[in-house]
Amino acid sequence: MYSTPADLARYLVALLHGGAGEHGPVLQPATLASMFLPHFQPDSRLPGMGLAFELGEESGHRTAGKPGIVSGFGSAIVLAPDDGIGVFALSNTGDLSGRCPPAALARALLRRVLGLPGEAIRPGIPPRPEIWSDLCGWYGPDPGPVTNLFTRPLFGAGVEVTVHGGHLVLKPLTPVPAIRRGLRLHPDDPHDPRVFRAELPGFGMSQRVVFGEASKDAVTPPRLLIDLFSFSKRPGVRNPRRWVNAAAAAGAAAFALRHVRHHGT
Repeated sequence: MYSTPADLARYLVALLHGGAGEHGPVLQPATLASMFLPHFQPDSRLPGMGLAFELGEESGHRTAGKPGIVSGFGSAIVLAPDDGIGVFALSNTGDLSGRCPPAALARALLRRVLGLPGEAIRPGIPPRPEIWSDLCGWYGPDPGPVTNLFTRPLFGAGVEVTVHGGHLVLKPLTPVPAIRRGLRLHPDDPHDPRVFRAELPGFGMSQRVVFGEASKDAVTPPRLLIDLFSFSKRPGVRNPRRWVNAAAAAGAAAFALRHVRHHGT
């Protein structure tokens, strides 16, 4: 669907006024409210997914929104329904890599209007390194069909959780350089040491990361959840890191060879 900035502004106004626009109601207020509630929530510590809206949280403020990306164009809307504030951003740049400049801009503008700090990382929450050994390891994607096309490019063969420089770090097993270097996990809940927040460099956003414990009968392994992406802890001997490293090295070599040929001619 294509529209104009003026129409998008009318759309946000209707979303913030119970589904009613300048020409009258389109949705019942209760229907719209249900769209902002989680209908899929893999863990109670995550916002989950509403009906057509991706749910979130900005320093205690409930949010709902949706980005959109096609080659050469990006858009994003984000609402704080309880605060009566909505923001949208458009750009004539973007690609299918998952980087959507309007999404980061809309989030930053919303935080500014709400009077929040620029970053969502919560300072002052002490780390709990005594449990890090339980969290470290390789987590592979849960089995089943891939329904989100960004899962494989972003997280590839899963993620590793390690300790580096005195911090807990999440390292996606992917050839994508922007996140392959690792994401520091910052404590995000003073009452739950298994809740963290990771900043995604180059994507202009942060995501909550939560760890689930194994079931008492050990049938269900420990899990790691990033937004709506779910991973299960796997034996270290099956870690495909060396294959991912080889793929990344091959890609870098191919790029260097093309660069030499191009400048050599």
